[in-house]
Amino acid sequence: MPLDLSYKRYQLDIPSVVWSEFFEQLTDENRGRLITLTLLDEQMGDFEVLRHTPLYSITYDRPIDGSDLIVTVGRPQGVGEATYAHRVVLPETISIITDEDGFVLSCTITNRDRAQTLISFQS
Repeated sequence: MPLDLSYKRYQLDIPSVVWSEFFEQLTDENRGRLITLTLLDEQMGDFEVLRHTPLYSITYDRPIDGSDLIVTVGRPQGVGEATYAHRVVLPETISIITDEDGFVLSCTITNRDRAQTLISFQS
């Protein structure tokens, strides 16, 4: 059985001037999609905060509003209100990995302290 090893991935850095609009569109296109949220920190180690949980929204508050990025997830069945919110304080860089069709596979947010939040989207 041949494996499809030619699968292409692309990394894109998202400019901070479009973060609000980018995450609004990303949320609209992926609400309800299962995500895994992992904290990556060289000093403290990696920690999986959420696993296979439906995305409710990702929002970014511009610097005049606090400069925080908030990932909110819903109930396990994806029905109803948000149940958990994860805040990234003072994000500095955001990059995504997409497949060759532009489908987002993951999003990495790096904050001022160089800690990272990795959002992995399930297929």
